Amino acid sequence: MRVNYGAWVIGSVPEKKGHHWHAWVEVERSPWEDEDIGQIFHFTDIGYYDIEAAAYERGIQWARAWLDDNF
Repeated sequence: MRVNYGAWVIGSVPEKKGHHWHAWVEVERSPWEDEDIGQIFHFTDIGYYDIEAAAYERGIQWARAWLDDNF
């Protein structure tokens, strides 16, 4: 699922690994007026969770905190 966060789009897609859900996200920004390309970041080591919803939420929270700290 994708969530807009300012100029960024956060894609959180938990992946089932064994009995747990692995949280990972893609953070993407479209090009600004003076750029040819935007930016994309992939983060795959966010943790493992018992249910898919928890992995999804953690991915979104983690990406928002990362964006707040870095942009």
